[in-house]
Amino acid sequence: MTKDQTSAYRAAFKEARAAFSAAKSRAFEIERELTKLNEEMRHLRRTITALAPLCSEEPHIDKLGITEACIEAMEDIPFLATTVDVARWIEMYGFDISAQKNFEASVHAVLTRLAEKGKIEKITEHAGAVKWKGPGYIPDEGVPF
Repeated sequence: MTKDQTSAYRAAFKEARAAFSAAKSRAFEIERELTKLNEEMRHLRRTITALAPLCSEEPHIDKLGITEACIEAMEDIPFLATTVDVARWIEMYGFDISAQKNFEASVHAVLTRLAEKGKIEKITEHAGAVKWKGPGYIPDEGVPF
């Protein structure tokens, strides 16, 4: 290989590294912005859901499926939560449970699948009781209800 070829390859290498670094930084910025936007949308969904009945209106926003509702709940819940805690949290924030035959069992099944996928953590206590730890977990945070 000649010196000119080596120089050309080094220049291309440096250019590719710089482009990769810029793309990686941009991807990080976009992910951070998406996280903020998703948080804002969750807040607005709760606001709409809370205000709609006061105005005798239907929320007319996207209907969350139970899996999405469980994911949102686990992102928001700052404590180790039981299945009942998660179900109450979801219901409190306007999820329509009328279509569910056994809502808590459905929530438990979804939480189990999320734990199997590594999105949340299943914690089995000494007496066999199960609690769930999501990405919103803050150590030493108490149950708010």
